[in-house]
Amino acid sequence: MSENRRKTVALGAAAIMALSGLTVGTATASAQAADTSKCATSQKVERSWAGSLGTSYYIEKEVVGDGTAAPGGEVTFRTTVSGAGALVREIVDYHPAGFELVRARESVWKILGGQSWANVTDDVRHNANNNSVTRASSGWTTAGGAYSTLETTYKVPKNATPGDVLNTGAGTDIVLVNGGWTVNPINTCVTIREPNAAEAVTGSLDGMGLGSVTSGSTTAGGISSDPATFSSDIINGIDIGQLIGLS
Repeated sequence: MSENRRKTVALGAAAIMALSGLTVGTATASAQAADTSKCATSQKVERSWAGSLGTSYYIEKEVVGDGTAAPGGEVTFRTTVSGAGALVREIVDYHPAGFELVRARESVWKILGGQSWANVTDDVRHNANNNSVTRASSGWTTAGGAYSTLETTYKVPKNATPGDVLNTGAGTDIVLVNGGWTVNPINTCVTIREPNAAEAVTGSLDGMGLGSVTSGSTTAGGISSDPATFSSDIINGIDIGQLIGLS
């Protein structure tokens, strides 16, 4: 093949790749990388405005754990709203692009039971346009030190790039005049790292269709997300009657 012919073929191939989205540097979860100089694993933002009559309200967002996650692994965020007594109507978690929600739970104050956790995975609202997960309510109190927390656990895209630092955001709607409030980004960031030995193995099992310790059953997933409750979850899931032959 002549040199001119080779150049023509190469240019044609490059054009086809560009049109099909196969060019080098295709956008991934790391595309959100921006100024990360103010990043931390936890941030708390205060706001007071005319509608709050000078009282303060707070949004705090944290990455649970050491602030890192591996491609294909999981990461958990907690977004907490607190303040001077008005009701919280909404909590919004803004996550990095490409992150897929695995589960969600909330901790809010209730007349019966006080401050307690509940699974709300099926009750949150997703918005792919702005990469957000929202939990809405008729109103959770912030009186007497009560607070409202939305905890979200995501699957990190397998094509996330180790070394990237990805920012997140948060928002709320306080039942006051002009109580809607968004802080995006909030500079609570997760750092993508290389998979450890165990994650590399479970990632290989995923590829073989054998499932993963961290992304399979809810009980198994709890090992990495909440070790303190893992044993009790296992015990609570056992039918003791069957074990001793009573049922």
